[in-house]
Amino acid sequence: MISFILNDREYATGLPPGAVTLDLLREEAGLTGTREGCREGDCGACTVLLGTPLQQGIEYRAVNSCILPVAELHGRHLVTIEGVNPEEGLSPLQQVIVDEGASQCGFCTPGIIMSLTAYLLGTVDPDDLRAADSLAGNICRCTGYVSISKSAKTVSGIAGHSPAECCTSREHLEWLVEKEILPPYFLGVETMLHAMDAVESEAVVSGKTVTVAGGTDLFAAEAEDLRNTDLRFLSRKTGMNGITILENRVLIGAGATVRDIIDSGVFCNSGNLERSLQLVASPQVRNRATVGGNIVNASPIGDLTIIFLALDARLRILNGSDAREVQLKDFFRGYKLLDLSPGELLESIVYKELDSATFINFEKVAMRKHLDIASVNSAAAFSVSGGRIEKADISAGGVAPVPLYLERTSAALRGMDITTDTAQLAVRTARSEVSPIDDVRGSAEYKKLLLGKLVAAHFVELFPGQINAGELL
Repeated sequence: MISFILNDREYATGLPPGAVTLDLLREEAGLTGTREGCREGDCGACTVLLGTPLQQGIEYRAVNSCILPVAELHGRHLVTIEGVNPEEGLSPLQQVIVDEGASQCGFCTPGIIMSLTAYLLGTVDPDDLRAADSLAGNICRCTGYVSISKSAKTVSGIAGHSPAECCTSREHLEWLVEKEILPPYFLGVETMLHAMDAVESEAVVSGKTVTVAGGTDLFAAEAEDLRNTDLRFLSRKTGMNGITILENRVLIGAGATVRDIIDSGVFCNSGNLERSLQLVASPQVRNRATVGGNIVNASPIGDLTIIFLALDARLRILNGSDAREVQLKDFFRGYKLLDLSPGELLESIVYKELDSATFINFEKVAMRKHLDIASVNSAAAFSVSGGRIEKADISAGGVAPVPLYLERTSAALRGMDITTDTAQLAVRTARSEVSPIDDVRGSAEYKKLLLGKLVAAHFVELFPGQINAGELL
C-alpha cells in the first residue's frame, strides 16, 4: 500500500505505483476540484502541492498531478484545492481572485490558487514579480492574464514579509496560518508524517524495470503504458539529490531538480545560465525534472545537457558498488543510444567551477520564449587570458541526432585572439560540423543558419567591446 497524508487525513491506496495522482484524486478520492486538462503537465489545471518532510520541517512544491506517479506520494503530504479551503467563506487568495475578476469559467482557478499557495509556502519575502512568475505554468483560456497577474501581485502584499528565517520552518507555517492563507491543520502535518509507517522498500530491478527520476517527460508521453509496469523511483535516494562544491569542482547529484540548481546558486556567477534556467519548462515541471533524467533522456535539444556539455562535464556511473566516469560528450553514441549498460545508474555530474577568466553563455530559439522546447540551442564557455582563447567548449542542440559537443569548432578557437574574424571562423566551422534534418521545427538549412547566429551571439554577448556585432550578425 502507498500511504501518505491527503490534505488533513492519512490516506492509503492500492493503486499501482505507476498510476497518476490526478486519477487517484478524481476517481478514487472523489476530490474533483483538481481539474483534468492536458494530461501532459502543460496547462497547470491539475496543480497540487507535494510536501516532502525534511530533517526539520516540510518543503512544499507545486507539481502537476497528471504526470505525478502515486508512488511518489508515499510518506509525503499531498494538498489539493479542497485542502486549502477555509471552513467558511473564501481564503484571502480566493478573495483576491474574485476582487480582481481573475476567474470566468473557473476551470483553471484551482490550479492558480495552488500555484500561488506554493509560492507563499516557498518564500519568506514575497514580491510582485516573482508572485506573477509563479503562475507561468498555469494556462487560462478565457479570463485574460492581466487580471490574473494583478491578483498574483496583490497576493504578495497580503502575505507580507514572514518573520521566519526559513520557508520550511514551523514558524513560517504559523505565519501563513495566522494570515489565514493556510488552514490550521497544516501545523499538525509534520507530526502526522513522522507517526506514519512509511518505510521505503527498494524495488527489485529486472530487465523489464523502468527507472524513473522526475518522470516529467516519461509520464507525459507514456503514462498509460507505465501504469502497470515495474518501476524503480530514484527520488528517495537522497544521496543523489545533493549539490556541493568541493575544492574547485561542482558536483550535482543526478536526482537534483532544475529548481534545486536554481535555489543552490551554483549558476549565479555563470553568465546567463541561472536566468536561462528560469525559462526551462514551467515551475511545476522544474520542481520535478532532474539533471539525470534530462541527460539520460538523451533528447537532442535538452537544455540542461547542452549547458553541461559546454561546462565540459563528466558523469559518474554506478553499477552496484563499482563506479566509473565518462565525459558527457562521449556518453551519447547515437539517437537515444547511451554509454550505459543494463544495471548501471547515472549517479552524478561534475564540472570544474568557473573562475573569473571563464565566460559562458547559453542561447535558445524556440517558437515562444517561455515554456517551449528549442528549435536550436547552444552553449559556449571560453577560458580567456590576455585577450586570447585558451580553451573553448561549444555545444549545440537540434542539429544532430544527439546533444552535440562541437569538437572541431572548439578546437579551432584554441589559441585564437578574440576578434570578429575569430567569431566568423567559429560560425563557419560550426555550420560545417552539424547535420540537422528537416522536421516540424524547421528545415535543415534553417537550423544550420540559426546555429551560426547563436554561435555569433555567444561572442557578441560575452565580448561586446571586442566584436563588431553589425559585421558578424
